[in-house]
Amino acid sequence: MNLKFETRLPIVVILGLMVATTCLGEVEPFVPWFSSTSEEYITLTITVTPPGSGFTFPPPGVYRVKRGTVVTLQIAYVHSGFEFDHWQVNFISYSSSPFTTLALEGDANVTAFFVEAPTSEEVGYLIVDLAFYDRPTLVPKGFVIVWELGLNETLVEVPIAPNQWHSQAVFTGVRIGRTYTVVVILENGIRGIYINYWTAYSKANYMHWGFTTGYMRLPKTETGYIIIED
Repeated sequence: MNLKFETRLPIVVILGLMVATTCLGEVEPFVPWFSSTSEEYITLTITVTPPGSGFTFPPPGVYRVKRGTVVTLQIAYVHSGFEFDHWQVNFISYSSSPFTTLALEGDANVTAFFVEAPTSEEVGYLIVDLAFYDRPTLVPKGFVIVWELGLNETLVEVPIAPNQWHSQAVFTGVRIGRTYTVVVILENGIRGIYINYWTAYSKANYMHWGFTTGYMRLPKTETGYIIIED
C-alpha cells in the first residue's frame, strides 16, 4: 500500500529530526550558487517533477530563509506508479538519498525528481526480516517503509523455530541494482525509528535485521550501576 502522508506526518517530522542528525556528517557535492550574496536572507524554491509524482517536506513553494541555514530535505510521499530518483540544486544533481541536508549560502532552486516505477523483468521483491536476538520469544511489532517507493507494510509474525519468532514485511517492485532506504518503526522491545539501506542484488532479496533489546546502564556510584530494562 502507499504511504499516506496525511496519516504519517508526525512520523515524517520525527524521522526528519533523526535523519538531520545523521546527515550532518555526510560530505555533499559542491553546489554552484547563482550568486554570492551578503544579504541576511536568501530565496529557497522547492519544486517536484513530474507534477503529481510525489511530495516533499518542506512542501513545494518559495521560502525566504536566513543565509547559512541548514535545511533538511525529505521525501514525504510517493504517488502510486512512481519512485524517488534524486535531488537537484540549481540544476546540478545533489543527492539520491530521500533525506539530505543543504547549507544555504545563496539563492537555491531545489527540485525533487521522481521517475515511473519500473514494470520490466528487472523488478524484484524484498523481504525485510526482523528479530530480537536476545529475546527470541519476543515478536517485533510495528511496520516497515521502503521510502523511495512510498510503500509501507505492517510486520507479520513468522515462527522460525520452536521458541523463536521473527517478523517480516514483503515489498514488490524493487529495482535490481538500486539501493533503497528501509525505515523500521518498532512499537515494542526497543521502540523507535531505525534506518538502514539495502541494495537489491537480484529478483529475490532477503534483508535480515537483528536487534538487541538489551539493557540501559546508568551510573549509580563508582562501584555499581542502576539497571533499567527497555
